[in-house]
Amino acid sequence: MAKKDEHGGKVAQQDYSESMNAPLGVTRRYNLTFREGVTNVKTQLERSGFDIVLDFDVKEYLGTKMKNMPNHLILLICNRDMASELIAKDVQASILFPCRVTIKEVMDESVVEVSVEDISVTWSPYLKKSVGGTVKKVQETLIKVLDHKGPMNVKL
Repeated sequence: MAKKDEHGGKVAQQDYSESMNAPLGVTRRYNLTFREGVTNVKTQLERSGFDIVLDFDVKEYLGTKMKNMPNHLILLICNRDMASELIAKDVQASILFPCRVTIKEVMDESVVEVSVEDISVTWSPYLKKSVGGTVKKVQETLIKVLDHKGPMNVKL
């Protein structure tokens, strides 16, 4: 069921199986408030060597169109070492920066969903053999960020 705002805009309510099968990201749910989720994700990204180059508050941006929008944040992130390694192998690879992480409130205020961009999919049309090892390293690091977030919510 979708929430309606006073202007008729709808916020789609994904169930977990939809999120888990989204082709462009790897997703996990956690028993955390939105604020705790954001803090934990940012902390783990920084510990993993990623810089947050932009916070994009989707709720704030769409607020005039979707009054009942749940909290939803998109982080654009980059790891300097991995980015410089990628650029050293192929300067055109800069078009792929930065990676995306989303944090959104789901179900109620005690569950957040965190998704990291699956760069093995989103970057695949571009990838050259020379950058494959770097891409694999970035993807593995992003998955580790997900695996260290907090108590997971495993309801399907």
